[in-house]
Amino acid sequence: MHVSADPIRPADHDRYRRYAELAAFLDGDQWATAPRRGEQRLTFNYARAVARKTVAYVFPGAVTFRVPPGEGTATSAARAELILAGAIADGDLAALDVALCSDAVTLGDAAVKVTWDAAAQRPVVSPVDPATLVAVTAADDPRHVLSITQRYALPPDRVRELGWATSDAPLGSRDLPILERWTAQTWRVEVAGQVVQEGANPYGWIPYVLLANDPSPLEPWGRSDLRDLIDVCREINQRMSTVSRILELSGAPIAVLENVDGSEGIAVSPGATWELPEGARAYLLDLLSGGGIALHREYLDLLFRALHDLSETPRTAFGDGGRDLSGAALEVEVQPLVQKVQRKRRGWDAFYRARNMRLLDLLERFGGEPVAGVRRTEAVWPSILPSDIDGTVRNVTALVAAVVQVTHSLPEHEEAPAPIVRRGRGLCRGG
Repeated sequence: MHVSADPIRPADHDRYRRYAELAAFLDGDQWATAPRRGEQRLTFNYARAVARKTVAYVFPGAVTFRVPPGEGTATSAARAELILAGAIADGDLAALDVALCSDAVTLGDAAVKVTWDAAAQRPVVSPVDPATLVAVTAADDPRHVLSITQRYALPPDRVRELGWATSDAPLGSRDLPILERWTAQTWRVEVAGQVVQEGANPYGWIPYVLLANDPSPLEPWGRSDLRDLIDVCREINQRMSTVSRILELSGAPIAVLENVDGSEGIAVSPGATWELPEGARAYLLDLLSGGGIALHREYLDLLFRALHDLSETPRTAFGDGGRDLSGAALEVEVQPLVQKVQRKRRGWDAFYRARNMRLLDLLERFGGEPVAGVRRTEAVWPSILPSDIDGTVRNVTALVAAVVQVTHSLPEHEEAPAPIVRRGRGLCRGG
């Protein structure tokens, strides 16, 4: 038995536990306590709605890639762009990116593994559960990953296909624990505690690419967008459940009897007649009197406002502005979401540079594609907010028509006045 490298540390156990709790919360397990007997609970999964809305704004359309100026010749750059686009299309990586973004927003982290499939002669980008990874970073640079270890399990047949079966380790029928440790120079594989592969890294770089959401500069891992929404979502569920119970009881009101020793012979049913003793009184308990339900509604409005503020996702982002706004006012209202998306796209830019570098390297070294050493790429993002193209065209057409009309109304020896330009506090005509 060999001692496995990079053992799981307490911080990794905490991270794995946090992943499990966040995944369960997104799936609807949002109550902090067990239900009481007969208690009816409602769960309004706003956490999932906000997460999906964020992903939709990060990826409103397809992301394309270009080779920046100075990276190779014009011919090699154009060829690299085409080859990379083909590999992305063949691997359906656009759909994978959306799924990865959802995981990163929910859990705080996502990851892929970029390798070469010798049988299919193509690169493979596989999603990786971050709860199976341990990363070791440089002591003087937490952003520099020195090694990544992945722990997972494979069925015996797959272990044999990979050539990792050993004569002194019977495989049996159960899934076998696998440990892979990668550095830029070495690659080590253990199956059920036995080393089956140890040697040089065939790629020269670590094949894992991490995607950290809202990362800390002191570690390679990120933080979930849901961490600030958990208490708000739980309170919304609790208050909505309370309102639901009040309305249910109001539909079947409670009969209150005063100065009555017992309730024998008193049946609550439509058209029922009660004979009460002298001095007794009967009435229905109105739970909606006194404006109590309005207080619940006002509190819920405050909770929803907190939800939108904390998630940086205004109600307008869901298509319900509630009032008529000009284009400029609408942009200001959605600005928090735009800034949030821009922060996330900066993390995606780093992810794409690392992933595409590995793809181009594999395609040239193992696939023989003529990219002439081109490795750097830049992401070309679609616009975050939809644009009113028709409105822009109408405005431009009106301005051009106005200029043409003024020009034709002037005498032949006069020119159209130069546009007035505002500079500082004064006005001057631009020439």
